[in-house]
Amino acid sequence: MISTAKVLISANACHPEGDRDAEAAWAWCRAAAATHDVHLVTTVGSARRITAELSQRPLPSLTVIGVDLPALRRLTWGRQAARTIRRLHAEQHFDVIHLLATDTDRHPVGLVRRSGARVIWGPAGASEPVPVALTRWLDGPALEVELLRRLCTGPARRVANYRLSRDVDLVVARDHEAAHAYRGTGEVAIHPAVVVPRLNSGGQQGRDYSSVRTALFVGRLIPSRGLIPAITTLARPDAADWELRVIGDGPEWRRADRLADRLGVRDRVEFLGELPRADVLKAMGRADALLSPTLGDSAGWAVAEALASGCPVVCLDRGAPSVLVGPGEGVVVDWRGDLPRALAAGLASLHGRIEPVDRWAPDHLGDVLAGWYCGTAAVSREETSQGG
Repeated sequence: MISTAKVLISANACHPEGDRDAEAAWAWCRAAAATHDVHLVTTVGSARRITAELSQRPLPSLTVIGVDLPALRRLTWGRQAARTIRRLHAEQHFDVIHLLATDTDRHPVGLVRRSGARVIWGPAGASEPVPVALTRWLDGPALEVELLRRLCTGPARRVANYRLSRDVDLVVARDHEAAHAYRGTGEVAIHPAVVVPRLNSGGQQGRDYSSVRTALFVGRLIPSRGLIPAITTLARPDAADWELRVIGDGPEWRRADRLADRLGVRDRVEFLGELPRADVLKAMGRADALLSPTLGDSAGWAVAEALASGCPVVCLDRGAPSVLVGPGEGVVVDWRGDLPRALAAGLASLHGRIEPVDRWAPDHLGDVLAGWYCGTAAVSREETSQGG
């Protein structure tokens, strides 16, 4: 493919400020427009915000097309977008059609048809069931959701994958579980959905690590985020010199609070509630670790921001965290076996803060897109079982 291509990007939420997923989509669009001639199909609301941004910081190679429907019909936005995509492609004959900001498991079936353009979908997640070995950490309602997911995901996935294999040339999966879920669709590459620049780090050089160290738990307090195994980890001997600060709110708070009391670690757990993002980043700039035992997170924003702040991460080898954390940037533990013991050992093995990571910064997106658009992306061969 030529170095400068005609690219059509579809992103239903894409704008410079506000929601992090929309900001990430905007970063991908800017990166594409830095090299290619890009037409962006998005909602009218996003188009207005981008137009305001472009009035201050022009990007001549980007053309924005707003598509929307009356409020009561927003769920059918994809159908209207599909008509717009087909019309534009008939007029412009794009080299690449990139279906960018697609929600987890909301497949782009019907948005495009084979027509000569290279079609790319992602980074896309997959709503995979929690492995059986990890369901012990879920409460009753969460277990019911998992059972329903197991019953529904398989048949729906087979149908969707068949149609994806017809319509899409490359599926970009957010993590190994998603890559496994989309096997058989053709080319599958792995890349996280996050876009996070290197952040200023508070630094803790020369700190005395014989004193109590601080781990953060950041995220909505729901069973799948792993707060219960995080609390349980503090009761293990390897984590005796750690305290946990929990940032977030949600229904899991009461269960976690009772568990901390029962395990005798309540004096080492502080529930901070939901905090502004700026305060969360400040906390990451001071903490000794981010403890992220999520049972299945296909985005991984907290992990990426912790790494960009110089805060090492202890996580499971599942979901986006396992893709984001590189060598020397924390510990990725096996989710099989005694999970709290493995997490506690991971915390104990840390030797201080790390150099802030810029691997997921906007500056690197151009090279990533070049591989996708030219067909030279590293293709995943994810064939091992991810379930339980």
